[in-house]
Amino acid sequence: KENNKDTPSINIIAPAGFTSYNVFDTVKVTAQVSDPAGLKTVSVYIMNSANIQVLQGYQVQVTSNNMTFTVPLIINNIHLPSGNYFVAVNAYNGANMNYAYRQIYIAAAPQKRVAVYAITRAGTWLQGYTLDSALHSSTAFTVAGNYAASDVNSYYQQLYIVPLDTGNASALNVPANSFAWSLQGINSPAHYFTNVYSYGNAAYVSLFAGFVKFYNSTGVLQMQINTDTAYYPVKTLVWNNFLFVEEKSISSPGDNLVVFYQASGMGYQQLALPSGSQVAMFGYDINDLLVAGNQSNGMPYLLQYNISANTFFAPVALPSSRMLSAVQINSNTYLLSFADQTIYQYTWSPNAFSPFMSGVAASKLRYDAVNNEILAAAANTVKEYTYPGASLLYSASLGDSVLDIQILYNH
Repeated sequence: KENNKDTPSINIIAPAGFTSYNVFDTVKVTAQVSDPAGLKTVSVYIMNSANIQVLQGYQVQVTSNNMTFTVPLIINNIHLPSGNYFVAVNAYNGANMNYAYRQIYIAAAPQKRVAVYAITRAGTWLQGYTLDSALHSSTAFTVAGNYAASDVNSYYQQLYIVPLDTGNASALNVPANSFAWSLQGINSPAHYFTNVYSYGNAAYVSLFAGFVKFYNSTGVLQMQINTDTAYYPVKTLVWNNFLFVEEKSISSPGDNLVVFYQASGMGYQQLALPSGSQVAMFGYDINDLLVAGNQSNGMPYLLQYNISANTFFAPVALPSSRMLSAVQINSNTYLLSFADQTIYQYTWSPNAFSPFMSGVAASKLRYDAVNNEILAAAANTVKEYTYPGASLLYSASLGDSVLDIQILYNH
């Protein structure tokens, strides 16, 4: 018996070319498909400009050799970026496959703030609160242990919390506030976990034993990076395909900024940091970082790190007060809070440093880029301000001192 060498005929009737849709819309696809020798399979799906299917497809039931059908394709991927896509219909006759395409445009889902999470200490537990758009609070979760650090991943809708020396590292599904996965901690006189930082999929966990371990969103270990002997890692940052690690000496004053290749975990270079404690690291451009912290004598530092030259430069003089927190507004603009109850604004270009707000000793600052607002935690309160106007919008008083605040978006 000879194989059928003809291909099925496909005519996409709807949607019309260049029709626009939003994420969560339904694309109703109507097409006519025929093959006198018989149809075996017909499927419909949406793909991007790289010919990659981006949504679950639809397998059409074959009822005849010449049929017209309408199927719904729900654009239910909240992570789809805005752009041109293609409705694809393919038909197979047992020997040959044919394809037809219709270009459409899909607009991304607007990013929205889902909640603010405030983490406080409640005895031997950590207490998490959910703060709504007006900072009304409700109890969200409790986690056993003390506190080292936290971070949030809006893509995977997970909140990460690590303790210092008692309790387990926890990943919570948010806003459902259920446990996704955890890493067992070991109670010891020394710290066990020292930091957690979320980037991509999904969390870099720093351990006092001298490792940075990268776990994906299901809690599976992807990579382990070793710091120098007799040092342990704390703050981490992924930028321009590098992993930057603050490492501290176990037995003596001595801090380094160590640069690893992100993909392989191999070391690239390092440079001594001022002895003390780092507050934050931010990427500026492909060749520069901004590193903020405090020296061991309590005096703050703000350093520009040039990757290619492996050098530090202090771009501005700082007040003689301990730095409490720092946040990036954009690559050029930063807010820095100090123990003297002043929040300063620093701009990279033009190089400028000036008071932004006074009377607030903000232990934690966060910037809500969607609503262009500043969240500041001080003692047991969280306050929200306009940016750049610094006008108070809302305030929340919680049961204990706020250790950290995190902002969750819908994607």
